[in-house]
Amino acid sequence: MSRDYPWYEIAPDDGLEQGDLLMSCPVITPSPDLTFPLPDDYLPVDIADYDVVVMTQSCDLANEKVTDIIVCPHWDLQTAGAMDPALGRKGAAKQVLKGRFGRYLMLAGSTEPELPMDVRIVDFGRIFSLPKSYVQDFAATQDKRLRLCPPYREHLAQAFARFFMRVGLPQDIELPQ
Repeated sequence: MSRDYPWYEIAPDDGLEQGDLLMSCPVITPSPDLTFPLPDDYLPVDIADYDVVVMTQSCDLANEKVTDIIVCPHWDLQTAGAMDPALGRKGAAKQVLKGRFGRYLMLAGSTEPELPMDVRIVDFGRIFSLPKSYVQDFAATQDKRLRLCPPYREHLAQAFARFFMRVGLPQDIELPQ
C-alpha cells in the first residue's frame, strides 16, 4: 500500500515554523565594501529580496527561545545554475538529489493550485539571521505561504546539520598492519 506524503501545505495562520517558505523577503546584509574599523558616519549595507526558508527549529520559535531567525535562500533551478556554475552543468540536479553537493538541497515543486512553484534549490552556504519580529511582520504580509510537511521538513533540517557538522581532521588515522 503506497502512501502519498505531500511536500507542502499552506500555512494555516501567521505563526512561523521551520520549513516555512517566504518569497521576496527583504534581507539587509553588510556591503562587500565594509571595512574594519567600522566607519563613524554610516554603515554600508545592501538590501536584496530573497526567497528564503525558515531554518530555526519550530519548538524554539513557539517557545520564545530565540530573538533571531535563521533563514537560507532558495532558487529555481535556472537561477541556481546562474548563481553557481557547478549547478548549471548537465547532471548537476541529479547530483544535488543524491546529496553530492552538501551545500545544497533540492525541494520538490509545489502543486498547490493557489501557490504553484517549480523545483527549488536551498543554499546552506548563504545564511541570514534576521530579527524574529521582522520575519513575523514580513510573513504576516504574505497572503499565503507554503510550509514543508513532515518528513521533508526534517530532511531539510538534517541536510542543514550535515552541512555544518563536517569535520576535517589534520591527519588520517593510521591503522595497524
